[in-house]
Amino acid sequence: MNKKLLYSLLIVLLIIIVSVSITYAWLSWSGVVNISGTSECFDINYVKGQDIGSDNNPANFSLASTYTEGLSSVIKVNLKDTCTITNGTGTLYLNTDTSVTSSTLLSGKLLKYQVLDGTTSVGSGVVSSAENIEIYKDIPITTTVKTITVYIWLDGNLVTEQNQNEILSSVYKGHISMDIKSGDK
Repeated sequence: MNKKLLYSLLIVLLIIIVSVSITYAWLSWSGVVNISGTSECFDINYVKGQDIGSDNNPANFSLASTYTEGLSSVIKVNLKDTCTITNGTGTLYLNTDTSVTSSTLLSGKLLKYQVLDGTTSVGSGVVSSAENIEIYKDIPITTTVKTITVYIWLDGNLVTEQNQNEILSSVYKGHISMDIKSGDK
């Protein structure tokens, strides 16, 4: 009976060691970090928060002629200088909550986004029915703090008198997120 118990314990111990080893190897090999806050080597600061509109206070838009009249969120991202990694590459996403956001805004292609890296425009487009939009990719991440601003705005040039009241009473809810991949292997 003691030999059976001993063999059973050894088998369980072996399974645990193999599982932990495989998990560690997979995590070490993947190199992708989904960041919300601070990780070991990368700092992300969602200056105004990740949300653009929320459950308690969905964003209502006014008609705008330029992106600066819309809603915005600012991200500051950099590599910690105390880390052994020398660089990284990021991808920024706009995640639209289609259960709250008005279908009128999405289907009418009235909602637009603009992305600035510092003062340089690096992307723009239309927020459609897609829940997650890749709005800025291949972002070089180094020890220098990078400031990225995302604007969401309602293009007043596309609104007519017939749909103005419906559009102005529409709401938007979404947030920004970033994935970072280490450049070092």
